[in-house]
Amino acid sequence: MLNLLYPKEYLEDVNGLDPKKLKALGITAVIFDIDNTLVPYFIKTPTEKVLNLFKRLEEAGLKITVLSNSRAERSETFLTGLNIPFEARAKKPLSKGLKILLKKTGLKTSQCAIVGDQIFTDVLLGNLNGVYSILVKQADKKDELITAVKRPLEKIVFFFYRRRLRREKKC
Repeated sequence: MLNLLYPKEYLEDVNGLDPKKLKALGITAVIFDIDNTLVPYFIKTPTEKVLNLFKRLEEAGLKITVLSNSRAERSETFLTGLNIPFEARAKKPLSKGLKILLKKTGLKTSQCAIVGDQIFTDVLLGNLNGVYSILVKQADKKDELITAVKRPLEKIVFFFYRRRLRREKKC
């Protein structure tokens, strides 16, 4: 059960994404969450850092997409002028939003990595659907209420995840 909550990879920052590693895993597309993954909630448009990340990944041949639980206006505003497919109000970890995004883009789950800051939404969604899950440290300590309630539980899961990683390194 806990394995469904463990990411395949953990990064301190989205800029730690390694396009070569992803491509070696057969991944051709990266599905990003926006809020507290790419930028804090209060940032309305992509930062230079995010734009450079997208450019680096696209130059490596990876397709960029966005799957967000936020309203459509949030994603539309954030992605204005970037020509990046997205699905809003995704209701992660339910798979409906993911399926809609995959249908829009013609991608298969096995081709994708999902990058997010939440275990009970992004990681769980990826693991339940065969998408390579990457957990990143939240971009800002401030959370919306619904997320803040889950963070203490995520800390417990993350404790066991790190413990498992330490045990695997000893072997």
